[in-house]
Amino acid sequence: MNKSRRFTFIVLILLISIIASTGCNVKLVQQGKTPSSIVSDATLSTEIDSQSKPVNPANSFTVTAEKIYLSVKLNNAPANTQVMAKLTYLNGEVPSLANSSMFNSSLSGEGNGYLAFAMKAPPGGFPQGSYQVALSANGQDITSIPFTIQNLAAQKGWPVVSKFTASQDTIAAGQSVTLSWDVTNATRISLQPEIGTINASGTRSVTPSVSTTYKLIASNDAGATTREITVNVGAAISGSPDLIITDAWLEGCMIYYKIKNIGSQDSPATTTYIYVNNLLPTMGWSSFVDILKPGQEKTMVFSSYQWPWCGSDSGAAGGGGGVSVSIGSPSHIAALAPSHSVSVGPMGVVDWSLLNHTVKVCADSKNEAVESNKNNNCIVKIWGILLDYDLLPLSHLAGWKNSSGNVPAFGTDSSASGAYIKMGDGGLEMVPEQVPQGWIQGYWGYFYTDTDTRTPQTAYIKLPARTHFVATVGLGPDATGSDGVTYKLGLRDMSDTMNFLPGKKMTVPGQYETWDVDLSDYEGQSVLFVLRVEAGASAAKDFAIWKTAKLIQVP
Repeated sequence: MNKSRRFTFIVLILLISIIASTGCNVKLVQQGKTPSSIVSDATLSTEIDSQSKPVNPANSFTVTAEKIYLSVKLNNAPANTQVMAKLTYLNGEVPSLANSSMFNSSLSGEGNGYLAFAMKAPPGGFPQGSYQVALSANGQDITSIPFTIQNLAAQKGWPVVSKFTASQDTIAAGQSVTLSWDVTNATRISLQPEIGTINASGTRSVTPSVSTTYKLIASNDAGATTREITVNVGAAISGSPDLIITDAWLEGCMIYYKIKNIGSQDSPATTTYIYVNNLLPTMGWSSFVDILKPGQEKTMVFSSYQWPWCGSDSGAAGGGGGVSVSIGSPSHIAALAPSHSVSVGPMGVVDWSLLNHTVKVCADSKNEAVESNKNNNCIVKIWGILLDYDLLPLSHLAGWKNSSGNVPAFGTDSSASGAYIKMGDGGLEMVPEQVPQGWIQGYWGYFYTDTDTRTPQTAYIKLPARTHFVATVGLGPDATGSDGVTYKLGLRDMSDTMNFLPGKKMTVPGQYETWDVDLSDYEGQSVLFVLRVEAGASAAKDFAIWKTAKLIQVP
């Protein structure tokens, strides 16, 4: 081959290589088009029409937006034009997510028309902050669009739901899912269906039998904020065992339990563990369980373990249900009962957890079975002297305060500020100071008499596990004309920091409701308990009644 032909051949090979490496981008150049000319008019909105055109374009959205659409216009686009959108959370209320990608997708199109990307909110909603969506075509950048997610509820003074999530959005029948939430600036928070009043932050395990939409409602005087999460429930997982503990109890000094297979297949031989006060005992903590068929239940025993406190009330004599001893009686000032003296610690704290024991029995503790649900293996019991504090009979010992600072005398029905507290046939009546948003509150602890000085003292109570505050509240029948009162439970710690839990507002005279507050989130904290009543815009006729008010430890 001569030099001229050889040169021509080499040039031809180079041209073919260039065309092959540039692919469809060469196609755009050959037609005189750039990515920005074939893909244009990038627009954000929360709604699109049937042709994928944006409706009501915007560059600012709220945290309640379920989807944000990115619409782009195609202009004589070549076949198989690839358009890509990438959504990035730049910064905002969740620092750990800063500069992270939240959406990355591509669509193909050709000719003229519109394409639309649907950027779906993550579970719990878009976090508040700054975002950017980057647009490219056939691997070449076109544009980026900044936008913001705002929390209008906070601007209006409404409660702010910063988190409401489910650990899974799809489960099989019989499985559980954990709901988590964080709420601020709310006086009342509820979770439906069935759960009811909840704390401002926390978690709750639920086991829906059918697909269920859970609705969180947070409200205050300015308005209400709602968030929803749907948990989809599919068919039960076939071919798997599912072990649960249905009961645990004491007989003498031996601990017995019942274990059941609620799954659809035989379970293999497994091992059950017992934990006492969240620790494995030094010996005898395991129990062997043979094969269980579907639906089969067996009674078992921890044969090598003896309950250290057998024969005493603190060890749950009498069947393991716990001995409930009330401290809401005059005798508790010196002791709970003749054989149950309470020691006030050097910091002025009564540690109720020393009077009982938390017992947890867990099936399949070595994970020897492949179960359809691993979240239901354990049962928890509390054995011993259970907290049962009836606050109302000791109202005369509580420390009282109102919004003006003047403490009304207990038992009277008048004071300079109009506030008063007294016991009647219907319970404890608390009337706030007669001014807009007036209030009155009392402080309860463990009341006792110092044996050296013979002076009355109030000790903090260290909250034991599974404590609930249960009350029945409402306006008295003579409260006609009241615009309603808000009942609140507060916890004051040893640094005098006050934490009021979401309250309960009552507006109808003569109507009473039960109010149950789970205090599990405060387990181990040393606190005084505060009952508070707040007036609304008017304090007239605010005859607030506490028919009952108790702290109860669930066994």
